[in-house]
Amino acid sequence: MNKKMAATALAAVTLGTVLLGTATPALASSGGCVSGDACVYYSPNLQGAFFGKGEAGNYDGYFGGGGAGNGQAVMNNAASVWNMDPTWNVRVYYREYSIRNTGPNQYIPHNSWANLGAVPWNGGSINMRNNNHSQGWEL
Repeated sequence: MNKKMAATALAAVTLGTVLLGTATPALASSGGCVSGDACVYYSPNLQGAFFGKGEAGNYDGYFGGGGAGNGQAVMNNAASVWNMDPTWNVRVYYREYSIRNTGPNQYIPHNSWANLGAVPWNGGSINMRNNNHSQGWEL
């Protein structure tokens, strides 16, 4: 199942849960990171609180799991990312460019992790740490 189909299935399940009145609170803290997620960490070297996201889109949520950053918003607060997907690569996008999935981004191959840092942009560089807005997936 590709990421787009998985996101659609997840949306349908979520909508069904909302209609039944048993949905989790909007923007709830991460319940954990599982295979297929990009696990975003508040601190470098996969330390501190974390947030798991398996679909493309904005980092609308809060860090959970305890440790430094617990309860903080994920958007523009992440320092490292572990791509736990066995096939898909993830790109973490910089602030205002995230809507178009263009512009500055940091590429993290499947089954690997990275500290967010400087990426080349327009003859200079942009620091992705604490300037991360969203993610997109690609093969």
